[in-house]
Amino acid sequence: MRKLFNTNLEMKMMHLDKFYDLIKNQLEHGGQKYKQEGDGTKEETDSICEFVPGTTGVDWVLGTISKYLRRFKNFQREKDLLKIATYCYIIWLKYGFHEQKTHDEDIKMEG
Repeated sequence: MRKLFNTNLEMKMMHLDKFYDLIKNQLEHGGQKYKQEGDGTKEETDSICEFVPGTTGVDWVLGTISKYLRRFKNFQREKDLLKIATYCYIIWLKYGFHEQKTHDEDIKMEG
């Protein structure tokens, strides 16, 4: 088993930009790998969601996240965590949360 580290707020904030960069790399790689020729508005993830929408419209993506969760449990590979985070971001975009003015955050607003 790998050594586990404590993760206080200072540590989380210190390494957040590195995590963003790794997710950005994953997005750019996947965007090139799965782009659709002639249609700049969507990629293969969108087509698969249309083909296998399930009850949420993103059931295929949720199943893929589940696969990477299991792979992480078995192999503890960083790339599987990066793919999970990337797919979460894709769902966030597909559901249109990026267009909302307010967000359903689990934080307590002061005042």
